[in-house]
Amino acid sequence: MNQTPPVIVIAIDALEYEKVLEFNCKNLMQDFYGKTDISEFSDARTMVLWSSFMTGENKEEEILIDGDKEMWSKKWDLSDTFFSKFKSPVVLDLPGYSYDLKVHEKSRKLLKNYFQTDDEARKIAIVAEYNNDALEHHNEVKSKFYIDLYGDHDFILAYFSVIDVIGHLRFGQNVLMRLLYANVDEMCANIKKNQPESRIIVLSDHGMKAVGRFGDHSSYGFWSTNWKDLGSPRITEIAGLIDGRN
Repeated sequence: MNQTPPVIVIAIDALEYEKVLEFNCKNLMQDFYGKTDISEFSDARTMVLWSSFMTGENKEEEILIDGDKEMWSKKWDLSDTFFSKFKSPVVLDLPGYSYDLKVHEKSRKLLKNYFQTDDEARKIAIVAEYNNDALEHHNEVKSKFYIDLYGDHDFILAYFSVIDVIGHLRFGQNVLMRLLYANVDEMCANIKKNQPESRIIVLSDHGMKAVGRFGDHSSYGFWSTNWKDLGSPRITEIAGLIDGRN
């Protein structure tokens, strides 16, 4: 078994800095926290930002040239990423690497259907299915994550999309968003309790801003660690900051 505590990355799509503070999510804040700089990108695209994070390079042009639909099939090899610097990495559901394309394609289809119908009953049914699917997938990834924490790994990353997925339709509804933030805050607390010697980073690709009851991507991300103040890092710099044990 691996004797060195793993480096753990909790990758949470659209985790909003201001909401973490508003909801007082102490476990998500950890000891140090701040905003990531994504100003080098023309748009806060999920696939672009996570690809740039794992490769340490701005991949916007390379990703967007594939088109809005085709870019979601992009997969980087282990050798293209900083994960390769670890002996036994495990990466769960990360866009551009180990993404469950079928699950996420369904959520995007439901979102499109929601905005294309004027039938209120149909909208309600779509939201119910959309939210249930997002929560079910979230719980599946979380269960795998907890299991991998006890495996022989020196690097563990799990990607959680539920805040982004549900936020696009309901970010303006604070009660629902507070529950989702509490869920991931509790998850972080459990990991810290069971892996007290590990270096843990919570990271988002971008945040989210309210547009009425809906949500749209904001122009910065969120980071926190339990070991070091990262300042205001570019998302392409994060890999170098968590690559080793410095």
